[in-house]
Amino acid sequence: MDKHDGVSAIRIKNRYAALYAARLRPKQSVELPEAPFLHLFVPRGTVTLEGAGTLGPGDAVRFTATGGQRVTAVEPAEILVWEMHAAVAA
Repeated sequence: MDKHDGVSAIRIKNRYAALYAARLRPKQSVELPEAPFLHLFVPRGTVTLEGAGTLGPGDAVRFTATGGQRVTAVEPAEILVWEMHAAVAA
């Protein structure tokens, strides 16, 4: 995405999407970006998602027209977040 030009570790060659990865320590939190489509995946650890509860390894949540929720680590955790600004073409 244009807003990440020059500051991203890698480019995925899609101007409508961004992939974020975070390693969180216990009680550390991040705020999810606001976007038309988001996908949160927890590959490792346990986190709490504001307004939804606890998520563990392998759990995923899809969001539409939302964002701003906080994800907080209960234990050391990793999360992946896709931010998407266009629907998948058929």
